[in-house]
Amino acid sequence: MPRQFFTRISRQFREKKDHPWYLKPFEYMLTHPVYFSTSRRGIGGAVWVGFFIGFLPIPAHTFLAILGALLLRVNVPVAAVATWISNPITLLPIMYFNYKVGALLLNIPPDAIPDDISMDWVMTEVGKHWKPLVFGSLVIAISVSSTTYLAISAIWHLVTMRRYRSRHTRSIGSIKGGKRAAPKSSD
Repeated sequence: MPRQFFTRISRQFREKKDHPWYLKPFEYMLTHPVYFSTSRRGIGGAVWVGFFIGFLPIPAHTFLAILGALLLRVNVPVAAVATWISNPITLLPIMYFNYKVGALLLNIPPDAIPDDISMDWVMTEVGKHWKPLVFGSLVIAISVSSTTYLAISAIWHLVTMRRYRSRHTRSIGSIKGGKRAAPKSSD
């Protein structure tokens, strides 16, 4: 179970008394349980923050996700890891898709990508086409992160209800004498 894993890890980290010197100013946050919460809101909100920041064309995704998670009081490690959706392999395809969506929504004809891409070309093109890139990135970031949040909430709810029903039927079965042998009467 992911929830049991995160709970065990966060409890060990929170109960650790001697943090390194560079974490001493953050002692309150490291011991506060909300920043390592494994609730539906804590995990879903952290994924929302991480995906939202991960789809934006800005540097320092992980640092910004940690700040966002601290402000929204959601699970900090999950928010930091969720930003890794845009890594060096996926960054250019994601940004190009965001640009195409922004150009489509703003009625701007999108430019094609040349065969030989250089860093010089990327810098000049981003300077020319920043409006559709930023607009498309915001639209995609909001839609993907919100859809993911709703999916996590729905799946979490379904799993919780199934667990509740299973536990409930087991307890009713034991009350009604479900699997226990009936006592023999002595005649």
